[in-house]
Amino acid sequence: MAGSIGSIGGGLGGIDPFAGLGSINTDVGGAKGATGTDESSKVGATGEANSASGFASMLADKISSLSSQQTAASNEMNAVATGQVDDVAQSMVRIEQANVSLQMATQVRNKVIEAYQEIIRMQI
Repeated sequence: MAGSIGSIGGGLGGIDPFAGLGSINTDVGGAKGATGTDESSKVGATGEANSASGFASMLADKISSLSSQQTAASNEMNAVATGQVDDVAQSMVRIEQANVSLQMATQVRNKVIEAYQEIIRMQI
């Protein structure tokens, strides 16, 4: 599976499908929860609360980044359509990067749903 994901970038002329996702930051010290309290103070010996808030904040950051990238691609398409862009090829590359990022996010969502459904089907 990892080989097929890695080959996506090479098949698209060097477009990095992971460009819109950025790097994963696992340091979430001082993260505030819905109650406004410091979630790191509630972490037990295993660090479960910190891990959960870290995943939630990482997911929110990536969704926000994806949304920003889609908005920028939409603006870029409008600029190309109205003739405001000098380098159409570069604009098309940016639009395609946003498209590939959206496709990857959709596939990640599908895999998460599959994993959840598999866990639900497990016999205890």
